[in-house]
Amino acid sequence: MADDDAEAEAEQRSESTAEQEAEETDDVTIDVEAIDAYEQRIEELSTAVEEREETIEELQSVVEEQSEQIERLEGQFLDLSARVADGRNSGVCPECNGPTEKKERLFRSDTIECTRCGEVIHTY
Repeated sequence: MADDDAEAEAEQRSESTAEQEAEETDDVTIDVEAIDAYEQRIEELSTAVEEREETIEELQSVVEEQSEQIERLEGQFLDLSARVADGRNSGVCPECNGPTEKKERLFRSDTIECTRCGEVIHTY
């Protein structure tokens, strides 16, 4: 009987040790899963940051292109205004870069029109 009690006690100890090991293993699994989720989130955020940087670079290039186009159009407009203002009534069309001239009309408003494409640049 003493042997049976000793065996039962040893069996209980091994069962409790196995349960503790199983609990520790579960804790480690949860930690590993949490670490994997954390690493995945870091990868997602770094990808999002890279995409944002690419978008910013694209927008900056668009802004630069638009600034250059605005400067070119301002130059053409100033050229047109200066030529019309000096009395020769000729200028440059902002659409086709063709020559413009002032058209004086009897019953309608006077206009500045492109002689090449017919675009009305300005109406008085």
